[in-house]
Amino acid sequence: MGRRRRRKVQRRPEKRIPTIFTCPSCGEDSVKVEINKNEGYAVVGCGACGLNKKVKVTKLTEPVDAYSEFVDSFYKEETA
Repeated sequence: MGRRRRRKVQRRPEKRIPTIFTCPSCGEDSVKVEINKNEGYAVVGCGACGLNKKVKVTKLTEPVDAYSEFVDSFYKEETA
C-alpha cells in the first residue's frame, strides 16, 4: 500500500500599500510623499513635472491619505 499524497498549500502574496503614486498632472508614476509628523505636514511632489504641495497631516495619517488630499486639492484648483 502506498501513502496518501498531501496537497500543496498555495499562499497568496500580501497586498502592500504603494509608496510611489501617479501624478494627476503628467500621468507618470513618480509622486513621492515625505511625511513630517512632528511638524504636522507632508510634502507631496512629482519627480517628473515638478509639481509640489504641502499637505496638513495628523499622527495617524499614512502616505496614501496625504496623496489623496494632494489629488483632491489639485482637481479643486483645476476646476476653480
